[in-house]
Amino acid sequence: MKKDKKEKERALSEVKKIKTRTLYSILGICLVIVIGIGGKVYMDNKRFNDEMVNVVKSGQAKQVYEKTLKNADSKALTSEGIIKSYKVDYDSVEHNPMGGIMLKLIINDDNQMYIRVTLDQEENGRLTNSSGGGSLPLEDMLEKGNMNND
Repeated sequence: MKKDKKEKERALSEVKKIKTRTLYSILGICLVIVIGIGGKVYMDNKRFNDEMVNVVKSGQAKQVYEKTLKNADSKALTSEGIIKSYKVDYDSVEHNPMGGIMLKLIINDDNQMYIRVTLDQEENGRLTNSSGGGSLPLEDMLEKGNMNND
């Protein structure tokens, strides 16, 4: 009688061990799959962001920036212009859900003065600025500069 009871307890103990090992194995496999998918998504996003930054740094994009600045200030990037210099804020580069790449151009090394740019690609492959606008301090400064020139 005691022997049967001990054997049943051992058998139940073995079944519990097997179930526990199986559960841990399944959880381990799920964890590996989740980490693998997360890593893949991260790498795809990194590659996509790197491609966007490459477009933003391109010579064609630089031409778009300068044209945008000249539209805002006809004497931009000269000693007579209000806009003397610009730099791309690479932290602001992001994908526009409607298409294109959105970013900010920091004007005259002043983070309060910027122009938003959305780079789009036309059918012929050329980049254009499809939308954007300046910050309020920059718009005020440009407006005052235009009044003084009139």
